[in-house]
Amino acid sequence: MAQMIFLPMTRDEAQALRSGTSANHYQGCAATPSLAASLEADTVIEEVEYVALNHAGVLALMRKPNGPRLVVAAEVQEEQIKDLGRPDGQVEVRGLAWAQVRALFADEPDALETVALAREAVAGRGSAEEGLARALAAPEVTVVLDRYDLLWFAPEEFDQL
Repeated sequence: MAQMIFLPMTRDEAQALRSGTSANHYQGCAATPSLAASLEADTVIEEVEYVALNHAGVLALMRKPNGPRLVVAAEVQEEQIKDLGRPDGQVEVRGLAWAQVRALFADEPDALETVALAREAVAGRGSAEEGLARALAAPEVTVVLDRYDLLWFAPEEFDQL
């Protein structure tokens, strides 16, 4: 069974994925059972996926150095995913191919100044579970999440980003 995952990437990482020269291992977020359990009991899967997308966007702030956030959404097979069992939905993915990419999400131009402030506030918080939790609680990150949704793009639009 396939599952949607959300991976923070730099433009260069996404280009490498598209060209087939990418890393074999990525970290991101997905609608895992532990993420779903951390939300309201009646939360539907689409809402859990939206939370996973937002969490991947925050990971992009923490781990990716400059510019707008870029999150790659891909549909992968269960055997490609390792659920890290965290309430924030973090996963590891292996063997990802560009053909599995279903969408790209990036910041709108109006968000860039606010995103830069949030990135500065959470820089160096690392990939540990508590790092994402602390980043999600940062006021600068809250402003980004409240004011600016990541915009959807088709994979074919990558060069226009």
